[in-house]
Amino acid sequence: MEITIEECVRQLAQRLGPLSETASLDAQVLVAHHLGQSRSWSLAHPEALLSPSQYEMIGQSIARLEGGEPLPYVLGHWEFYGLDFLVTPDVLIPRPETELLVEKAIQWLEHHPNKRRVVDVGTGSGCIGIAIANHISDVRIVMVDISHEALEVARQNAEKHRMSDRLDFEQADLLIGLPGPFDLVCANLPYIPTQKLARLQVANREPHIALDGGTNGIGIISRLLEETKGYLIAGGMMLCEIEAGQGDQVLNLARQEFPQSLVQTLKDLSAKDRCVSIERPERIVHLCTPQEWLEQRNLAEFRDLSLQQEGFIHCSQPEQIIEVANRYYHDRPEMVVLWIDPARLASEIRWEQAGNTYYPHVYGPINLDAIDAATPLQSGHDAIYRFIFT
Repeated sequence: MEITIEECVRQLAQRLGPLSETASLDAQVLVAHHLGQSRSWSLAHPEALLSPSQYEMIGQSIARLEGGEPLPYVLGHWEFYGLDFLVTPDVLIPRPETELLVEKAIQWLEHHPNKRRVVDVGTGSGCIGIAIANHISDVRIVMVDISHEALEVARQNAEKHRMSDRLDFEQADLLIGLPGPFDLVCANLPYIPTQKLARLQVANREPHIALDGGTNGIGIISRLLEETKGYLIAGGMMLCEIEAGQGDQVLNLARQEFPQSLVQTLKDLSAKDRCVSIERPERIVHLCTPQEWLEQRNLAEFRDLSLQQEGFIHCSQPEQIIEVANRYYHDRPEMVVLWIDPARLASEIRWEQAGNTYYPHVYGPINLDAIDAATPLQSGHDAIYRFIFT
């Protein structure tokens, strides 16, 4: 049986009408796929004939669609941010709304040419990390997923787009154990509440592990925010996709975890909350006693006992300082916080791991012109530190 492209598309669109809001488009994409041509070519050649074998293969694909299988899985690939990605039932289908996260990541990296260490958490097909790497040629990205099968798909996509030399693949549950720290953390994690997911058709079509965000939908996001505090450098950024109705909830949670950072929601083209961004201040901090500061503030550089004993000066992120103060200086009612600009430091900074957290260690004295301010830190009547005065 011979049939033209135009007639085949018309027949398919009728069959797909009850299944899809974009039946005609889906029919065009499916026919072009089996012809090995672009959709634009197929539209330009409506009179071209399909062979019997091509028509039979299209019929098999239609049967899969009518059985509830998503079109991208039937095709085996899908477009995202101008690139074609292999997709299987082991990974979430790339969606247009996620392009907002990629766009913001690329813009931020373009404006911060010295920040090139990125992690893509919950990488799935690898579409986020690969799209970023396609635009930023000198970036280095760690692609992370809890699913071994998903990582294999991401590896195939990296090879397809010839980016394997700039991407590292790690099977992990979020960030713990990864070779950090990072300048940019990107994440598209499961965020659909469990009960809501049970009512959605997508629950039976795409991998459950990539969709289920727990009771309130933000359980995994909450864990990542807490872990990111120990992996994101001063001056770094985090971008996390969210469900449209979670904006205020995730925003408040992020501000609790990152009280010194700029935290905001980003809206998609439908004016819905789609992403939360966190920008850490370009400062690190060091705690010292008021006496130490008085003795050294008129000198050219600041030194402490740890530099002599361990070879470096202990520093922290602003969000870490209260924890550090209560852990190591609970017997002192007052400390001084030195606010340090890493860009002006003459000594080397190394981000080194202690437990599950990375801390900035300064290997050498701190030149005083790198210190922007020195502010008091006082404990309460119960000897507990609670607030930083900036």
